Amino acid sequence: MAILAMLLTGALFLGPIFWRIWLDRQDAEADAIGADVRAAVNRRLQGESLLAVRVTPRSLWRPGRIVLSVPSGYEWLVEAAWPAVTGGAPPGYEVVFGARDARTTRSPHGAEARDLRRAA
Repeated sequence: MAILAMLLTGALFLGPIFWRIWLDRQDAEADAIGADVRAAVNRRLQGESLLAVRVTPRSLWRPGRIVLSVPSGYEWLVEAAWPAVTGGAPPGYEVVFGARDARTTRSPHGAEARDLRRAA
């Protein structure tokens, strides 16, 4: 009975630690993929651009995502960079295009907030 109690107590403390280590490794992998994709996009477009790259790590139940977004009117940047992005996407990651409206911004909670126009 003491061994069982010790195993359960150990799992209670070590389980979250090992879970966090696994999540940190997934985040580090996503950061490395994001850096590679940004470098490929910068080479393809010959410098920095308005193309934003966001990478979400894969989990046990869903694939990872490489999300490309640009302000409205700049969709041609995605078309120009698409071959470099899809060529550098590793297996287990999907490439998604999400257009942003230049007049709106997203809050961390997903709600849209309109930018206030300056009075001239």
